Amino acid sequence: MRVRNRTGPIRIIQLNTNRRNIVCHALLNSTIHDFDIILLTEPWFGNIGNNQRGPVAGLGWTPILPVQPIPDEITPRVMAYVQCRNDFTVMLRSDLAKDADIQILQIDQPPHTPIIVANIYNQRAGDNPHSWTLDRLVNTVLPYNLPLVISGDWNLHHPLW
Repeated sequence: MRVRNRTGPIRIIQLNTNRRNIVCHALLNSTIHDFDIILLTEPWFGNIGNNQRGPVAGLGWTPILPVQPIPDEITPRVMAYVQCRNDFTVMLRSDLAKDADIQILQIDQPPHTPIIVANIYNQRAGDNPHSWTLDRLVNTVLPYNLPLVISGDWNLHHPLW
């Protein structure tokens, strides 16, 4: 008898947590049964004890930071949390971007085509009005043969909002 591998939908949520520890904890605790991947912008990242900095920890969640290690003078503005499931894997594509404001992930779920997910915090670089995180992403060479999802906080404020 042949056994088939079954795959289920991968449920993703994206949220800006405004660097608030309590929001990150609430999100990890309240979404454990509803989502498989959490994409964050402006996550809390701070002192986790023993003179070490890091993200909020949540039972059942694995944090993925955009670069490793995080330099002391940098606070990442994007990150992801992933639940362990046996039908998909998530890999940080640090070969494509090493940026605290851009996180590129590859989601593999055989037999399906891998998917690239780019999570960005769009921020102007210094005083240059034409240098944004999105400009860096546009200049990043991404795999042309894989589907791409771009998510994040675009910081495109509008008076109607």
